Amino acid sequence: MDKDPKNAINELISNQKPQNELWKGTELFLWNASSTEEFINGIKNPHDVHLTTDAVWDVSKSKVRNIMDTLFNYEGYDNSTDLPHTKGNIADWLWENRVQPSIKLDKVKIYLKRIQTSKAPIELYDFYEEALEFQQQISTYIKKPIWQLNDLDITEINFQYCLKNVNSDIKKFFLNQIAKLYFPGRRFNIVKQNKRILSKLADHELHPYLKNFNDQIQSEGRSGGYIKDINRDVMLFLNWLVNNYASFNDFSPNAIPVWLIERDHILEFENYLKRCHSKGLYSEITVSNKFYCVISFFKYLYDNRIIPKNIGSIRGISAQRYLHRDIPNKDQLSDFFNTIARYSDDPDYDIAFFGSLLHLGLRFCEAERLNWEDINFQARIIKIRGKGKAGKPVPLHLPKKLYQYLESLYKVRTDEKSVFKGRQSKKVLYGKMLDKYKLYSLISGWTFPGGLHLFRHTFITKLSLRKNVHPQIIKRLARHTRLDTTSKYLHRQNQELNDAMQKIDSIWR
Repeated sequence: MDKDPKNAINELISNQKPQNELWKGTELFLWNASSTEEFINGIKNPHDVHLTTDAVWDVSKSKVRNIMDTLFNYEGYDNSTDLPHTKGNIADWLWENRVQPSIKLDKVKIYLKRIQTSKAPIELYDFYEEALEFQQQISTYIKKPIWQLNDLDITEINFQYCLKNVNSDIKKFFLNQIAKLYFPGRRFNIVKQNKRILSKLADHELHPYLKNFNDQIQSEGRSGGYIKDINRDVMLFLNWLVNNYASFNDFSPNAIPVWLIERDHILEFENYLKRCHSKGLYSEITVSNKFYCVISFFKYLYDNRIIPKNIGSIRGISAQRYLHRDIPNKDQLSDFFNTIARYSDDPDYDIAFFGSLLHLGLRFCEAERLNWEDINFQARIIKIRGKGKAGKPVPLHLPKKLYQYLESLYKVRTDEKSVFKGRQSKKVLYGKMLDKYKLYSLISGWTFPGGLHLFRHTFITKLSLRKNVHPQIIKRLARHTRLDTTSKYLHRQNQELNDAMQKIDSIWR
């Protein structure tokens, strides 16, 4: 029997309404302060006598805890006693599953065998990737299928062809070694091509207050590229002021008294950027990013009482930034964590690290900042220092599975203050964990783009799939300040979209 369209629509609408009594009277995207409790600050040291935490969440505590504990139900080992009896070797796996089937040139294979027995697995993987590209270039040049290649196909002429695009140190090293194998005694001039370096403003070209802003954002862990963008775009604005306003003609861009700049100047610069976009000079995202850099600078000036008015409190230029991602399902997550358990030389550490990214949706910088004193094992609360907010920790419930991961790690790392960073630099830690992610995901059969940030996308998307989870809960658990930022992390697979379309379609049948 066909559904009555009116009743079907009402049913759909009613399904969207929050059923928890807590949400009566709230708006879908606006926080209702009357139904909230304040986040508590300051979670005690794990070694202290802990107080009960009755006011951590601004929603029902039991509901949030249940959501966090049951969000991921993949099968993975719970502690070190469940580690597989037979440990795997990543280098052996790479050799058997990648090098042997794919590399057709015997001398290249001999070189990779040396790497397998003497270097770290990630180096074998990197040189294997170079070998694949080398074979592809030779195949293209001599117009012969890769699977038919042999060592006789490597001549000086086609080897020279492969030297035209040497864009990394590892490629240069690889080709030098291959040259010794195929052409002993022959020297080739292998030159690495420098990547185009964006012009960097010298310190004396920057406005003094911009230098101070640099110091602040650098202390927050922002990358050199981000700081370079800030400098370029703020100085673009100051140059624009000098060139377009008679009141600033007598100043150089790096000497403008910032207290003379008005809100109208910033709004007119916004219009200028929009005109640049309409002329095709800048993309929509580039315009949005440039304007964001400028208003961030003026917010900094106001926060530090350098200017009397908060003229940077302006809504940014909107731009479409959503990029769909496929995310791993339950079985794929099981494969990933079981791969770590089998192949890692430090499974407690690696499972706790990647588990933190997944179960809490941590950004890398948040994981890197995590200290043991931030974790209250008795109350199952963890403090997170978010992006750009090193001094403002946010308390989160510690999910059951992650609690087990961290507890296992704590037993073997009691001498460390930091959970993950230890004595290594942030850059070294990031490179090491990204290399591990590449290898574990390869063995697990993952082809998802996104690197370490994939886990954050997975966490937020999984939250959004839970029934009766209010958007504000998702935003707060994701530690976002704006819902439109959260929306960029929500991804639906084709089957889910098809099911939704069929549900809508059924109304009109």
